[in-house]
Amino acid sequence: GAVARVRALARDSERNRRCFVSVGTGRVLAAAFESLAAAGEAGVLEDVLAALVCMMPLDKEAARVLASSSSMGSLVAIAKHGSLAGRLNAVLAIKEAVSRDGAFVDLADDKVDKVVDALVVIIKAPICPQATKAAMVATYHLASSDERVAARVASTGLVPTLIEALVDADKSVSEKALAVLDAMLASEEGRASARGHALAMPALVKKMFRVSDVATELAVSAMWRLGCKASSGDEEAAATGCLVEALRVGAFQKLLLLLQVGCRDATKEKATELLKMLNKHKGLGECVDAVDFRGLNRLS
Repeated sequence: GAVARVRALARDSERNRRCFVSVGTGRVLAAAFESLAAAGEAGVLEDVLAALVCMMPLDKEAARVLASSSSMGSLVAIAKHGSLAGRLNAVLAIKEAVSRDGAFVDLADDKVDKVVDALVVIIKAPICPQATKAAMVATYHLASSDERVAARVASTGLVPTLIEALVDADKSVSEKALAVLDAMLASEEGRASARGHALAMPALVKKMFRVSDVATELAVSAMWRLGCKASSGDEEAAATGCLVEALRVGAFQKLLLLLQVGCRDATKEKATELLKMLNKHKGLGECVDAVDFRGLNRLS
């Protein structure tokens, strides 16, 4: 009854919500959720969670409590088997927990794997756009935290799902999908999956412009990972295939244009390195015959 009243008042006006936040209601609700989860009181967890979501964004302490083993276990269960509203709220809570630096560092590997599985299910079988976007953000934070987690995410088959989603995605989904994809490509498993997908390079090249600066940087980073990250003969051959495909769909011209219009230093370095790699294979793919190289470092 108490949490239902808190939720009703918080939803009634922004002033009420700010008052609740200012007195630490988010931390209290997070602690209540953890306590009830540990006690096995599953019946009221969705109600507490519904009130907790009204307090978001949460502070670091509340996020740390949500990232505890008992809390995260219950959030995963709700994300998989709860009501539609409960599943959305669970994903939003997981996003809050894993988005805080160091909040989930003590979570056991098997628990992280379960969180990954729950998020991937939401991305692959969406229940609503808000849940999908929240799941992508949470997955990005998990995958970018550790290469083992990145490999674990890639092992779920998420790479093809995201590549295909990029084809017609709007700005918001494109940015989030590219962020998750780029994080997964830090792992050998992620790169192998992307290199085996025919749409990988065409989708990345398409998203280089006309989305946002963030999307441009992520697309270039992902292309760079696919083109240069190779530790074996088979990987080298697959990377070469990606570079040739990138040439075929016009990556060389777009990268030159990117350097001309300007970008951040880290992106500029990757774009320059990509141009050098592409230049070595330009006889195997389509490329412009004449390009104005003035103002650019000589490619070698």
